[in-house]
Amino acid sequence: MGLALVLASCSSGPTPVPSAAGACARATFILANPAGLLCLDDTARILGRVVELPLTSAPALPSLSPDRKKVLFALTSAPDPKTGFGTDIYAVNLDGTDMHPVVPHEAENVFYDTPRYDSSGTFLYFHRNAAIVKNGTYVGNDSTIERINLKTGERVRLLTDAADPSVSRDGKLITFIHLKDGQNDNVWVANADGTNAHVLFKDTFFYVQAPRFSSTTDDIVFCAAGHSAPKSSDGFLPHAAHLGIPSDIFVVKPDGTGPRSLAQTGDDTFPAWSLDGSNIAYVSTGAFFELSMKDFSIKTLASGDNFFFGDITWLK
Repeated sequence: MGLALVLASCSSGPTPVPSAAGACARATFILANPAGLLCLDDTARILGRVVELPLTSAPALPSLSPDRKKVLFALTSAPDPKTGFGTDIYAVNLDGTDMHPVVPHEAENVFYDTPRYDSSGTFLYFHRNAAIVKNGTYVGNDSTIERINLKTGERVRLLTDAADPSVSRDGKLITFIHLKDGQNDNVWVANADGTNAHVLFKDTFFYVQAPRFSSTTDDIVFCAAGHSAPKSSDGFLPHAAHLGIPSDIFVVKPDGTGPRSLAQTGDDTFPAWSLDGSNIAYVSTGAFFELSMKDFSIKTLASGDNFFFGDITWLK
């Protein structure tokens, strides 16, 4: 993922972003893509960047701190002279000040991403992916979800063969992608300390990603393609999706009940809940969409080459 993002950031691609100091003071969204950490208003108009990043770097998977004053994100940069190529987790204030590494990669081909605070701000969850090399030959990945206690500095490994964590509003559960043979397998749920990890539902997909807990309910949204089960009364629809074929955004309860499709997308995407849980935003196929959880209507807020892929976080 990291290498692809850096290569994309070096290509000719997105429309130039206006320079605007303090752009996030008026912003509703932050969108992370190869153009940077972009601040967008409620119509998805680009106001500027949170902070100017190195030209050879690419941000991803931003999240807002509980006090709504700073954003955390994964940053893939040029290889470090000491630790080589990898991805770090950074934090920066929304006014662009005090950008600093929170979880720096410690060795070649170690990638950190998906930083997520619990609601108290005590714990920071994240995904660590490290290449396993034996006798000079790559043999696989060590993919784990880890947690840092920001008050004590204690760091623990919670889950193996796991990625893409999201924390429930009460901090008691995490949902994540379980990996099988290094590939995305299914949506799982576990206690916040990593115990009682289990698959969320029996249905399987060709590809699944980005489970996200609502900030106001226990609902989980995720993006998936190639549903293997037949159409059911729950609303699941069979789609032969993923590679060039549409995916869907689904919602499900944390006990695995009530799953249904909310929207079909043109490609895999990262759905993002609004702070009040009333809407979901996502980018796909060159457009920025907002889905209402009240009537499930979908609005296209904007279109352009900055919206083919990226990760969103809501600021208000």
